[in-house]
Amino acid sequence: MTMRVYSMVRPHKLEEMPDAIARAERLGYDGTTLLELTVPPTLSCVAGAMVTEKVNLLTGVFVAFPRSPMATAYDAWSIHSLSRGRFQLGIGSQIKAHSTRRFGMEHLPPVKRMREYMEALHAIWDCWQNGTRLNYQGEYYKHDLMIPYYNPGPLEYGRPPIYLAAINKLMCQLCGKMADGHLPGDPITYKWHEEVMLPNLEIGAKKTGRSLDDIDLGSYGFIGCATTDEGLERIRAGLKERVALYASTPEYKEMLDMHGWDVNLTDFIEMAREQKWKEMGNLVSDEMLEAYAVVEKPADLPAALKKRFGSTVNRIQIDESWFDGLSDDDTAKLVAEIKKI
Repeated sequence: MTMRVYSMVRPHKLEEMPDAIARAERLGYDGTTLLELTVPPTLSCVAGAMVTEKVNLLTGVFVAFPRSPMATAYDAWSIHSLSRGRFQLGIGSQIKAHSTRRFGMEHLPPVKRMREYMEALHAIWDCWQNGTRLNYQGEYYKHDLMIPYYNPGPLEYGRPPIYLAAINKLMCQLCGKMADGHLPGDPITYKWHEEVMLPNLEIGAKKTGRSLDDIDLGSYGFIGCATTDEGLERIRAGLKERVALYASTPEYKEMLDMHGWDVNLTDFIEMAREQKWKEMGNLVSDEMLEAYAVVEKPADLPAALKKRFGSTVNRIQIDESWFDGLSDDDTAKLVAEIKKI
């Protein structure tokens, strides 16, 4: 079994998505991960489905709670049909500040709410696929009305798989218990993945008679690549700034503390308040960066990725924002080599 390689596609405008996703298919990627930044990833998937034939389309992530399970169920069902079974619904909860201040909604207990959200999706899809009477009654979501006029009917491809964005213990347990795949998110260190995420994914999986083999596990952290020494330094400097940006948020305090580094959350927060974004990167040591990222030249990258991910994940996520000096041909060759690990 070969490693699958996904491309993180991140244009800022919807009209740029078809070409970007078609390019990913042309370069040999197995899938594309479509973010919720400036374009809803479900729209990106529609744009990609219409110009591709093989590449998978993963929302990574579609912020769940601003949309009802019914609205998400219709979107996912339609895209799965349009793409002929290539759609993968990746959902996540988002942090409190974005839920309340950007999306303007109430922040409720995310793990319990996400469990109900996934249960509701399954109930709705079971109704459409198998004719089961819809009657989902949860604390946060209730769905018990479905007349033939609004029922899209079964799909020959079955229901879309659900991938759950999970970083902390309880969300990882929920992912292991219910999801088809795991979205680790950024930035994750190897230590956090091995000592927190994998054990809790396994705990959740065992609750429903499953194992880690039943979950499509994705790579974590950052992957950088450059063709020259100077390019490698540029990539490392940029990644240090990105790690520092994440490290300035309270949600990542426990991860920082786990490693026992000389810097802590307060150090990053103080510089963030002063908007010293570039200077923040200086707080990230080479040791810290190595925990968060794999950065190598093309000839050395596949072996480094095999060492970091080879025995623990099923797919590797590439973000070409962290590539320097690689042509499309170079990237296609690199993707082919990574698939072999």
